[in-house]
Amino acid sequence: MFDDDFHDRLHTVLLALCAPGPQPLDLLVRLARRELRDARVGEDAVRRMVDLSALLVGRPDGSITTLLHLLEGQVLTHRVTSPTAGRTDLWTREGLEPLFASAATGEVHLADGRPLRAAEHGHQALLGPPGWLPEAGVGDYLGFAVRRGRVAVELVDPDTFPGLVAEQEVRAVLSRHLHVFHGLDDLVPRRLQLCQALGNAVLERPTLLADPVPPLEELLHRPLDVAEQDHFARNIAAWCEDTVSFVVAGMPEYLHGELEHRARRYGMSFDQFIVAVLSHLAWRTPFAEDLGPWESWSDESSPTDDASVTALPAPVPPT
Repeated sequence: MFDDDFHDRLHTVLLALCAPGPQPLDLLVRLARRELRDARVGEDAVRRMVDLSALLVGRPDGSITTLLHLLEGQVLTHRVTSPTAGRTDLWTREGLEPLFASAATGEVHLADGRPLRAAEHGHQALLGPPGWLPEAGVGDYLGFAVRRGRVAVELVDPDTFPGLVAEQEVRAVLSRHLHVFHGLDDLVPRRLQLCQALGNAVLERPTLLADPVPPLEELLHRPLDVAEQDHFARNIAAWCEDTVSFVVAGMPEYLHGELEHRARRYGMSFDQFIVAVLSHLAWRTPFAEDLGPWESWSDESSPTDDASVTALPAPVPPT
């Protein structure tokens, strides 16, 4: 087992060595061992570091690069929550986690060469020099484009977002890679899992975020809570609140598979997706509206006695 100090030093060295671009594994091992003067630096140590790092990404050809280098040509978006005029701090959410993690660990520069850094005291915010933020109001979108290894920040018109079909494609790729880390919270913190998923998603589709799309937290369903329903503490909390559980007996296997597939596409757990679908059916269907307001129901009357109820057409049997 390696101590934390060794891991930190190895991680820092690997980030510096990979900053110019992808590097072969054997070369990284030799250079890192020479830099640290530590015989513990070997292929296994480097591979494990890449597996657990949010900022180092292993490529299919075996080479290793940084997340920031991999994001070249991509645009991360952020919805502003507080007016930016005169401010040097921008409080971030999941959509900017790759930049926040990069700034917290290494050097990130703006397009003009000035540094961008993570806030102190554990605050989830990015800090830059005066004037680095365009003037934006609450609800406006900012785009963070990585170009030639630097970050350009500019206002984004939401009318230029590519539309639901393209956004669903981005959501599906990200959700699939984020689902891979289900259950690994003890090894990789949830926020860093999001960075790893994005790195792998961009490897699969290099133009994934070439055009601005809504922030990651708006595309994905609770992206930092993919495996939350499996945690014992959350189950205890659910038992103490107004929730119930039930089992569906006799569900066709193909239906179960389809529901699981759709849940993964949206970055949701199976249980969360089922609750969402049932809620939609209960309160958002024409049948539910035909029943009239809930307050008009009583034990003495039946909804079918109401003249406003429209008869539903008889179901057509499949052919």
